[in-house]
Amino acid sequence: MNAPPVSTPQVTSPRAWDGAIDAASLALLARRKVRPFAGTRPVIVAVDLYDLVYDGGAKPVTELMADFPASCGEHAWRALPPTVELYAAARASGVPIVHVTYDTRLETDPRGIHPTNRKRRQPDLALYKIKDELAPVAGELVVYKKRASAFFGTPLAAFLNELGADSIFVIGESTSGCARSSVVEAWSLGYPVAVISDCCFDRSELAHKASLFDMHLKYAEVIDVNAAISRMRAMITKRAGQA
Repeated sequence: MNAPPVSTPQVTSPRAWDGAIDAASLALLARRKVRPFAGTRPVIVAVDLYDLVYDGGAKPVTELMADFPASCGEHAWRALPPTVELYAAARASGVPIVHVTYDTRLETDPRGIHPTNRKRRQPDLALYKIKDELAPVAGELVVYKKRASAFFGTPLAAFLNELGADSIFVIGESTSGCARSSVVEAWSLGYPVAVISDCCFDRSELAHKASLFDMHLKYAEVIDVNAAISRMRAMITKRAGQA
């Protein structure tokens, strides 16, 4: 009996998860055709790009754990330049950016339940301000959340409807936590999703790579920032041609 044909996975090169995924898992991806990201009215959903995760500077997380336990250190800072580049391209192309951050109002969560059960000290709530280089400009929407997903208990889906979104780029942190849960919910709501690998980050590089691989396998197409900007511009051009 002839073996079934094996599809070629649609990934960027080098792949974002190189060096972290075992051969057996890669074989799963090789037998699956990744659905290409498509649409003509994309929206960028930027998850939790607040000062807290950059706290302590561009240092290894292990050096920051004692004094800055919520910082993503060098991983966050490495993702900053491509994210700034993405924002500039999006704004020049008229692609909306929806910013998501933590709702610091104590009255919205009287039990003090955090997005994860990871033990942590209470940070300075002022650090949940979106980082200056990534701050919203006039007319851009901000969503405040209490749980991991950008959608859970928020008006994000309504905002996307109002913007006429037919596809979503997801960026932010953490790749294994709030960004990933937002991707899963976006997919569950029927949106084509692209995760921009170099605009996402985590406290753990292993968790970052494994989560990108898993999302590419199940829920989204993982691409880099250059591919994202090219896709974004092509989608806008296609929409203009249909007008």
